[in-house]
Amino acid sequence: MKKRLLSGIFAVCFAAACGLAEPRLSWTMLNVTPFEAQADCHLLEMPDGAHILIDSADAIDAPGAAVAHLQRLGIHRLSLVVISHFHRDHYGRLLDIIRAGITVDQVVLNVPDKSVADREILWGCDWNDVQAVLTELRTRNIPFHTPKANERIYEVKTADGSLAGIDILCAYDGINTPIGATDVNDTSIILRVFLGPTRILFTGDLNHRLGEYLARSDIDIRADLLKVPHHGTEGVAPNEFFDRVGAKAVLIPSPRHLWESPRSMRLRNYFIEHKIPTYISGLQGNVTVTLTTHGYTIETEH
Repeated sequence: MKKRLLSGIFAVCFAAACGLAEPRLSWTMLNVTPFEAQADCHLLEMPDGAHILIDSADAIDAPGAAVAHLQRLGIHRLSLVVISHFHRDHYGRLLDIIRAGITVDQVVLNVPDKSVADREILWGCDWNDVQAVLTELRTRNIPFHTPKANERIYEVKTADGSLAGIDILCAYDGINTPIGATDVNDTSIILRVFLGPTRILFTGDLNHRLGEYLARSDIDIRADLLKVPHHGTEGVAPNEFFDRVGAKAVLIPSPRHLWESPRSMRLRNYFIEHKIPTYISGLQGNVTVTLTTHGYTIETEH
């Protein structure tokens, strides 16, 4: 770690001497879970200054939190919004963000098969509401599409020649999958954000069955940092998945009581036993990770 830090300091000084700023990519896990309920909303700032949102919700007991965070940060335009899957605690404020006057250039999303969606109204997936969201995007002429595996949905080349971007690793509709029919959680888009060699893995609400498949597959899921799926609660991907990822630090969008509950015991124990630093939105508030081509730093609000 000292060697990495010294290298980073040298690179910053060298870049400053040459009149160049070291490329940076930031990820802020917005604290949209301040009370009892869970939700996901993650803001990226790419090296070219573009802002990207991965999931766009706030907890049912913190309505308006997602829009308020974006407005407080002075975000007026989102070059891209990625909806990992159609549960309301991941997509529920997309239209509110647009209606608040924040320009959205395009949306990447994964619509589950109707038969899969219809089984989960009680768990936050309503087919009619999904269709209403898509209809409003069409009405507002906001382009959207469902990505394919190995698709690069964003890329920027930095001044020093490094690449930054977002790669899709997989996205299934719940019917056509390598493990048979799944639930909506396992329709989550699995994607990798990167700057140079430094990687972040975003996993939506990846469940045990698909997580088990990915752990055994030849899909490269290794990452330095991980957005833990399913708010860290049981039903989540198996320990073998986390072994394969090999993250050095993890961020979990979860309220405090949920993270400290029996539902999260397996993951709490796993990260403690593996000495992996863990950042919880309901405990640390907004958490910001800053990537450079030499590594990363993590800052917390609390």
